Amino acid sequence: MSSRLTAQLILHGFDDSLPAWRRVIFQRLFSILALLCIPVYITSVYLCVVKNLWGMAIFDTLAYGILLFILFYPRITDRQKFIVGCYLAFGIGIGFVIAIGPSGAGFFWLFAFPPLCSILLGEKMALLAQVVNAISLLLIGIAYQYQLVHWPDVSGFSTLIWYVVAINFLVTNAIVTQSISYLLGKLTHSLASTLASRKATVMGLAKLAEYRDNETGAHLIRMQQYANMLAKQRLTDEHVPQELTEAFIQEISLSAILHDIGKVGIADHILLKPGRLTAEEFEQIKAHPVIGEKVLNSLLAYAPECSFIRMGRDIAGAHHEKWDGSGYPKGLIGDAIPLSARIVALVDVYDALTSPRCYKRPFSHEEAMTLILEGKGKHFDPELVDSLVMISEQFAVLSKASLLEQE
Repeated sequence: MSSRLTAQLILHGFDDSLPAWRRVIFQRLFSILALLCIPVYITSVYLCVVKNLWGMAIFDTLAYGILLFILFYPRITDRQKFIVGCYLAFGIGIGFVIAIGPSGAGFFWLFAFPPLCSILLGEKMALLAQVVNAISLLLIGIAYQYQLVHWPDVSGFSTLIWYVVAINFLVTNAIVTQSISYLLGKLTHSLASTLASRKATVMGLAKLAEYRDNETGAHLIRMQQYANMLAKQRLTDEHVPQELTEAFIQEISLSAILHDIGKVGIADHILLKPGRLTAEEFEQIKAHPVIGEKVLNSLLAYAPECSFIRMGRDIAGAHHEKWDGSGYPKGLIGDAIPLSARIVALVDVYDALTSPRCYKRPFSHEEAMTLILEGKGKHFDPELVDSLVMISEQFAVLSKASLLEQE
């Protein structure tokens, strides 16, 4: 495999700038916030209505509505959720400061804004948040000096005191934020190293099978990309399987290339035979899912929590099973076949049909799709076939580009 193809395979499909732990932190933090804010929101709106502060009541309602939106609306990206969540904290802080002055909850929310950006969005966004805070406090100070804002119960308070408070606030906030950014930078680097090691491990395992077969590195790249594309599309369809999550998509984008690892145990004269296999030879080829499952299962004994090896084992062992139970090696039926294996089974057949072999020409995209549709509900998971139809043109583009690259 060329170094360029290897780099494409390792780097494709992974967004390590927003790793899974940030998503977990966001979900837990903002879910707890939403629960704790229920009595706060009800009390706040009640008091605002009693005191005829309709502007604050509307502001509180809008803020809580945005919080629920980013928690439960499924069609916005993680990064969009993180940005809105961070700037929601800023907006609440500014709203409180303008309404009730330098005391109270406003400064607490503003203080949380840059560290939250550091955790969810990275160091650059944390620096931007500190600048936004500084400019906002400066403008509020100017507005107070020219009596554009009026705060209750601040007798003896002056613009000079405001700027002293603001400067101390910004300095202590910068210390906390920069410390968090530094520690998170170290953590992110460590996670990136772990991910790189994991990808290298999978690449090494996949190349074992590649060296024994006539397949090219481009096949592995396509398998990774096809599996990623199909899983993402299935996630947007109706009746999404419970196990299909963003984390699942990340895993299958890596583990899909392990599907034929079991071919390391097949004799060369069978594996490399250019013509049609005899019935006896085909029975020996059918052993490669069992071999692959055993190989990867043995690795799990040393790393039982390693999810990508576990998924690779499921894929290697079941990617030749068929929806109607006529596949091998176990004759699994329907949902008894792991979802990861059902996805790889479909994209593997598509790639085999549209790729040239020494014994056949490459089928056109249209011919391949016709055969796949004929296998809907028989060979393939019918809902996955429907998902493939939705993005079939993307498959056609990738297949054509890969064939042109090999010429």
